[in-house]
Amino acid sequence: MNSRSVLITGISGFLGSQIARQLLLDGYKVFATRRKSTDLARCEDFKSDINWIDLEDGDWQIKVINLKPEIIIHSAWLGVSANDRDNWPVQFSNVEFVLNLLSIAKSCKVEKFIAFGSQAEYGVFSGVIDENYPLEPSSAYASAKVAVSQIINNYSTLNGLNWYWFRLFSFFGEHEDNRWLIPTLIKRINSLERMDMTPGEQKYAYMYVGDLAKLVSKIVDFNLDSGIYNISSSKAISLLEVTEKILKIIKPISSQINFGAIPYRANQSMHIQGSTHKLEKALGSKIHEIDFDDSLANVVEYKLNNN
Repeated sequence: MNSRSVLITGISGFLGSQIARQLLLDGYKVFATRRKSTDLARCEDFKSDINWIDLEDGDWQIKVINLKPEIIIHSAWLGVSANDRDNWPVQFSNVEFVLNLLSIAKSCKVEKFIAFGSQAEYGVFSGVIDENYPLEPSSAYASAKVAVSQIINNYSTLNGLNWYWFRLFSFFGEHEDNRWLIPTLIKRINSLERMDMTPGEQKYAYMYVGDLAKLVSKIVDFNLDSGIYNISSSKAISLLEVTEKILKIIKPISSQINFGAIPYRANQSMHIQGSTHKLEKALGSKIHEIDFDDSLANVVEYKLNNN
């Protein structure tokens, strides 16, 4: 068990809520930022265990500094939805918030500043890529991620902070937004709704979000060199295979999933996966992953019971 304190932003989100839950299970004291309008549905089972900081309070930064968090995990990000991916003002509004957090990190002399990037920073690619792959952001979202990673790098280096930028690839889990692919497939298959798809040969390295949370909790307590690291599943699976597995779990009386009804895009990536060799070498061990079939079955059951 660990009694150190962690400040986490974006706790109401898909990733942030799972990370906070794991940190609490591992004995950390968790502080979190929120607004009065924040939907805490994903935090319902642990929200009473959180020390909350209201971002609408004019002195919220002072309150955080007085709490003296030892670790900061920044998982908040405005403009994640598809409609906002190319909204430049929304994307670059994230810069001011991260500057405030870095200032807090400096004042508190935090042990680690952890933040999350995206595979989108690499642009369009096919295959397994490592952190040396050239960055070619093709959206406002990806461009803002690249810019923020550079700000964190430079600020932290100049001020003697340990910093970590984790480029995340594909994730799934019980609390994933119902607008994303796997929850949509579960809903459409269960309700026998029609869903037109590509042939489904494109492969993604889906990692269960619970495995990400356990990994982040481990890193919080690990002496890791500052830098940029990919986090991805070590196994890629095609969308066709994912769909077939969901069909096998739900066993609908018929299927309205129409593979091949939609053509591939001109620049369609057929294999998206990150190499985690750099992180695993630093940790001295492989990244633990729950069996995909088991975690997918749990997600399907949860979605069917809580839709």
